[in-house]
Amino acid sequence: MLLNQVYMDPHSEQLTQLRVVFEHVSYLMLIDINDVNAWPYRVDINEFDSLGLVKEPDPITLVSPERNSKSEKARDRAFNTISPLLENYLDLFDKKLRNAHIKLLIVRLNEPRLYITRQLRRYWQRGMTPDALTPDYSKCGAPGKVRRSTQTKLGRKRSVSPGEGMIITNEIAELFHLAIEGFYLLREDVDLPKARTKAIGFIKSKYPTIRESELPTDIQFRYFFEKNYSKPDVIKAKSSNIEYEKDIAPLRSTSVTNNFGPGARYEIDATIADVYLVSDQNPDRIIGRPIIYKVKDVFSRMTAGLYVGLENPSWATASIALANTFCDKVEYCRQFGIDISHADWPSIGIPSTITADRGELLGKHGDILVNRFGITLSNTRAYRGNDKGIVEKSFDTMHVDILPYVEGKVQPFNGKKKAGKRNELLANLTLFDFTKMVIVSEINRNTTTPLKSYDFESDMPTDLAPIPVKLWRWGIKNRTGLLREIDQHLITINLLPHDNATVSVLGICFKGLYYTCSEAVSLGWFHKNKSAKRPKNIEVAYNPLDTNTIYIRPDNQFDSYWKCSLQSRSRRYIDMTFTEAVSILSESRETIAATKQEADYKAPDVQAELEKIAKIAAERQQKADLSISSQRLQGIRDNRNKEKELERQKNRDSQNQFGSDNKATVTSIHSDSNIKEDDGFDYPDLDDF
Repeated sequence: MLLNQVYMDPHSEQLTQLRVVFEHVSYLMLIDINDVNAWPYRVDINEFDSLGLVKEPDPITLVSPERNSKSEKARDRAFNTISPLLENYLDLFDKKLRNAHIKLLIVRLNEPRLYITRQLRRYWQRGMTPDALTPDYSKCGAPGKVRRSTQTKLGRKRSVSPGEGMIITNEIAELFHLAIEGFYLLREDVDLPKARTKAIGFIKSKYPTIRESELPTDIQFRYFFEKNYSKPDVIKAKSSNIEYEKDIAPLRSTSVTNNFGPGARYEIDATIADVYLVSDQNPDRIIGRPIIYKVKDVFSRMTAGLYVGLENPSWATASIALANTFCDKVEYCRQFGIDISHADWPSIGIPSTITADRGELLGKHGDILVNRFGITLSNTRAYRGNDKGIVEKSFDTMHVDILPYVEGKVQPFNGKKKAGKRNELLANLTLFDFTKMVIVSEINRNTTTPLKSYDFESDMPTDLAPIPVKLWRWGIKNRTGLLREIDQHLITINLLPHDNATVSVLGICFKGLYYTCSEAVSLGWFHKNKSAKRPKNIEVAYNPLDTNTIYIRPDNQFDSYWKCSLQSRSRRYIDMTFTEAVSILSESRETIAATKQEADYKAPDVQAELEKIAKIAAERQQKADLSISSQRLQGIRDNRNKEKELERQKNRDSQNQFGSDNKATVTSIHSDSNIKEDDGFDYPDLDDF
């Protein structure tokens, strides 16, 4: 089968490529596809074999035109023109018969002979299909080449403005480039008309005698700009690299790609919630907006861990969220009055990779995750929050779930001016209430809410619903298997934030609160004698959400710790967060400081009164003209008894003056007789004994 095959003649000095346009038992009809004036000619089969032609792939690639396009209309016109000739296909290989058919067609269709013969050659040379007649508009013009005229102005003539306009020579084009690249593309606040003004300034500087009518028009400058600068290149040039890559550049992949199953990669991030809270202790006290940490599994989109509190984003709060991530959430939910089963929140164990911002997990704080738990830490690029878009987007969905039902929401921009009130004054949620709402929202998202636009892998079944908990279970069963587990108490203690505490006879002082433990007592840390051996400072681990307990790491080993409980002297701060305790301590110190200021203000008056009393006594002694002799020390006991009797008499007189005439009857416990008043019932005095 040789029909429509292309052969190259290796013996020809010029490139000669021949297409078989008709095949007979004894001969072939060939046409040179590179000759615009070629017609088919006959070659016998035996002669064809002796020519030594080399078969090669078809050099012409046919492209179907777009529907209703200009190319489609041109193709259909050409094919409809030559279709009558193709009905007598064999006659076309004879010159006389071909010319006769073409003459009849010219009369019938009123088409030029040159157009008919040109389309017939194209039909044979390009593959003998209707698409062979599609015009090559892509080859028209001079793609990539700039046309410049130094004699006449290109484009349409002016109809309103006077003058003929400016000829865009190479020099003028360079000034246009300078205004665009050195001014417009470098500054975000510059628009194209200002760039044209800058270009006119350059032109006037180079050609001082130029007339107004010779300046380039706005249309002329805009045409030059659109011709030489593509829109994507302009957007990229006017944006910073970070902004372009984060917000403008097209997406190249999805987050699930290369995350083959649950636990392959977690993303962690924090945000400030858009709601104000009030204190548990005093509902009138607004405590500000809470901090929320989330840990999301990339494969299943499940929220694997949470932290809701008042601590600023740091390793301290990130560690609590991670400890919550690695452990069972049943007990955590029970603390807030929410009963769930393990199947409702099955994300327990150690992931393979954690992606975080360039902050919390950088430095020594992340060493324990790497060295002890074997987790790979991945930090996002600077200013590239889209590197962990799963957890970033989840904060928006959380606010959508919660904010419609709460008071004290953060006001939008200019919200106070429009509403005439401050939303934060309406706040009524406590930290406990808000945490419970967040947990309910996340459980609902994990267990019932289908994911939009989840990109399934090819091996995932079609009946697998895109719900996080179902994706997690499928991934555990078919991909990763169960995640590595570790003792929950140990992992919590080792991930808690660490800080320094002091030791004294009063106990272990941490953030103004005092703690004790049996190990420290047995070592004599709190003994009052000076020879007691106790460290001045120790490192402790603490949970920012619980003041009741801290942990001492005596030898910095993973599985070694002392549990310290709050002393009775700090009982005021039981069942608080450290934020609340520090706040109360601060307020107490402020109260004491204010009271001390008042005492300091009154102290001079008290001091003056005391000095006045002492001065009166001294003056009285001077008036008595008493001698200073040791003889005055004799008879002190008798003098004391006499003075005591005088004092008692004064008291009796005072009682008689204000008391009743009726006196109580005193009955002796040793006899039935009454005791007489004269027997005496003086006030007892230790000196009498």
